[in-house]
Amino acid sequence: MPVYKNHAFIRFIRNRLREEHLAWRIMFREEWISLLVIVLGVVLIIFFTRPLPPWQVTLAVGQPGSTTEQIGKRYQEIFAQEGVTLNLVNTAGSRESIVEADDANTPINAGFLLGGIARKGDFPHLVSLGSVQYLPLWLFYRGSEYHGADAINYFRGKPIAIGVEGSGTEQLLTRILAMRGVKISSDNTNLRRLTHAEARDQLLAGQIDAMAIVDGFDSPTIQGLIAHPELHIFDFAYADAYVKRMPYLEVVTIPRGSLDLAKLDPPNDIHMIASTVTLLVEKTMHPAIQQLFLQAADRTSEDAEGFFGRADQFPAYIDKSIPLSDVAQRYYDKGAPWLTGLLPFWVVSYIDRMWLLVLGLFAIILPLFRLVPNYRLFRSRQLISDAYDELKVIEERMYAATSIEQLRYLEARLEGLDAELGDVWVSSDETNRFYTMKSAISLVGREIKERIHAAR
Repeated sequence: MPVYKNHAFIRFIRNRLREEHLAWRIMFREEWISLLVIVLGVVLIIFFTRPLPPWQVTLAVGQPGSTTEQIGKRYQEIFAQEGVTLNLVNTAGSRESIVEADDANTPINAGFLLGGIARKGDFPHLVSLGSVQYLPLWLFYRGSEYHGADAINYFRGKPIAIGVEGSGTEQLLTRILAMRGVKISSDNTNLRRLTHAEARDQLLAGQIDAMAIVDGFDSPTIQGLIAHPELHIFDFAYADAYVKRMPYLEVVTIPRGSLDLAKLDPPNDIHMIASTVTLLVEKTMHPAIQQLFLQAADRTSEDAEGFFGRADQFPAYIDKSIPLSDVAQRYYDKGAPWLTGLLPFWVVSYIDRMWLLVLGLFAIILPLFRLVPNYRLFRSRQLISDAYDELKVIEERMYAATSIEQLRYLEARLEGLDAELGDVWVSSDETNRFYTMKSAISLVGREIKERIHAAR
C-alpha cells in the first residue's frame, strides 16, 4: 500500500475517534440530567439486589469426628476455591447447631439438622437447602449377639449411651422407643447422655454395654467401632414399620459379607434406620452463598462412595418440616446455572437471579450506546436547522423593516448568529450543509448592509 494511502487511513481513523470523543462530550454536556437519572437508577438496583456476597460464612457441624464435620470440611475446600472462607464450629449435636443458626445474635449462618427434629413452624428464621445425606442410627453393644424378638427386655437395665441431651441421636431414639411403648425420662438411670467420644471410650472400656449414635459409615468413630471384635451391630427387625410412621427415615441395609467378605462379616443382613441430614441456612443468607452451598452439596454427593444410598441421590428435598428456599427450588427445577465455572460464582448467581432485569437494562442501554455514535449527526442537524430558522426570521424582518434602526438591530442579530456558529463543532457528515448555511448568512448580511446604505 502506498505511503500516502497509509497517511490518509490514519487521518481518517484519527478524525473518527475525535468525532466520537466530541460526540460523547456533547452528549454528557447536553443530556447530563438524563444520564444521571439512569446511573442513579442502576446504582439503586444494584444496591437493593445485593450482587456481592459476604466472603466469610460460619457453618455448625456437630460433634468432632462426625460425618457432618467431614461434610463441612469438604464444603470448606469448595468454598475456598471460590475465595470464600467457610468457618466450621463444633456443637454438641444437630439441634444445638440449628438453634444457634436460628439465633440472630450468634455468628452461625448454617447448620445440619437430622430429620424429624424440627416441626413445621420451628426455626422461623431458617430455610432448607435440602437433604445432603442419610445417616444411620447405629446401636453397638457388647456381650452375646442378640437374636431374640424382645430387644426391650434384652437391654433393660443395661447402661446405654443415648447421646447428649437434645442431640439428634437422643431425639430419634426417644421417638423409636415411644413407638414400642417405652418412655425415656430422668428415671431411666441406665441411660447415659454422653458425647460420641465419651460413649465410645466407655463402651470400649466395658463401662457401658451399648451406645446409640447417628453417624455416617465413613466416620472414624463408626469405623473404629465396626472393627472392634467384641462389639455387635444391632439389627432393627422392625425398621420397615418405623419408616412407615416416620417418612423422613429410610431403611438401609448392611448386606451379608459387605464388611469383610473373606470372614463373611456380617453373617446376615443387618437392617438399620437412617435419617436424612438437611442443610439449613439463614433466611437472609445471600443467594450466591446459598447457590455455593448447593453446588458444594452436589459435588460432595458425587465424590462420596456412598455405602448407603446412590451417589446422585443428594441434594434432595426430603424432610419438608422446614420450607425450601427459593434459591434451592430454582436449583432443583433447573439445575446449576449454565455459566457455572465460566464466571465467578457470585456473578453467575446474580445473572441467574436477575436475568430478566439484566435483559431489561440491556434493552435500555444498548439503544443508548447506538445513539452515541450518531449523536454528532443529531446535534449537528439540529444546530443547522435552528440556525436556518433564525436566519429565516432575520431575512423576513429585513424585508419588512421600515427604518435604519430596525436594519441595524437585524444586522447585530445576524452577526451574533454568525459568531455563535463560529464556536461550535459540526460533524464531518454535515460539513456541506453547514458551509451552505454560512454562505446564506453572508448573503443576508450583504443584503442588510446594502439596505442600510440605501436608506441613508
